[in-house]
Amino acid sequence: MIKKILLGTVAVIGLISLGGAAFLYSLVNQEVDEYFAGTCTDVPLPGSGEDTQIDRERGLAFVSVIDRMAIAQGEPADPGMIMRIDLNQDPLAAVPALTGGPELRPHGVSIFIDSNGRRHLFVINHPADRSSGDERIELYLESTPGLYVHEETFASPLITRANDMVAVGPRSFYVAQDVDRTSGETLTQLVYFDGASYTSVADDIQSGGGINVSADLQTLYIAETGGESIRVAELNADGTIADARSISLGTAPDNIDIAADGSLWVGAHSNTAALAMHFIVGAQAPSQILRLDLTGTEPVIEEIYMDAGDEISAGSGGTTYEGRLFIGSITARKLLACTMDT
Repeated sequence: MIKKILLGTVAVIGLISLGGAAFLYSLVNQEVDEYFAGTCTDVPLPGSGEDTQIDRERGLAFVSVIDRMAIAQGEPADPGMIMRIDLNQDPLAAVPALTGGPELRPHGVSIFIDSNGRRHLFVINHPADRSSGDERIELYLESTPGLYVHEETFASPLITRANDMVAVGPRSFYVAQDVDRTSGETLTQLVYFDGASYTSVADDIQSGGGINVSADLQTLYIAETGGESIRVAELNADGTIADARSISLGTAPDNIDIAADGSLWVGAHSNTAALAMHFIVGAQAPSQILRLDLTGTEPVIEEIYMDAGDEISAGSGGTTYEGRLFIGSITARKLLACTMDT
């Protein structure tokens, strides 16, 4: 989640250069009203689980794992992996989900189930040097339940800062990209691949932190981290989008999960200054999960989880399965498995 590091770091540098240390302290140490109706336990991971996708038909969670704190601080990091957690077992444990394939520095993941029931797992794969290397999308096919083999690699000059993606077909997907804050950019492109060619279908995304699609593949949801909003766009038959509305959140959204009932569960960063200091000095950063009900004429936004960073710091998303909530983090080497009271 380098976009968030840069976003906060630029803000921090600007404040310090203006001699605003006291003001910065007040920003980083804002009071947090913690809330969650339920209980949580840790599921250990060998790196941070920034993005999680759940195969709800089988009760399997797939987690994008790598040591992102080391990468953010310019330190060596072991190759990443996609790990599988069987949510029907107790206790929960993470095991490798891939056999073979290229070395991974994974980010966003997405699962597509075709008409024959075959699973297609897509993974954003960053280069070792993101300033010069090519961003890639790796496609894996399920060989046995929960285990995937590498099938194909996709790349395009349009995909420069891949952050999250969502598959809409066996070989088609949208890629949300973050902005390069060091260049002064504030907007970025949304890229669509139809299985044959790549197209920029939007160039005004305020840093795409997360993306997902409705079950009927008709509506796209894009988390605009810089705009503190969710963009809701209808999909045209040719893959282009028609903007419908923007939902203001008042917090910086990250990954989006679509629950079984169609509601959106959004990981968010309520304090980006604290997030920046989290990477700089290891200070805690709040973790927030929102639920959005978009079935009515006006969106209903509910805060499900809020933590100052003691239980899990720099939370990046919350996925749901049968009354449980699973919270991942940009840096924490665990997945938080929570049972909700209601």
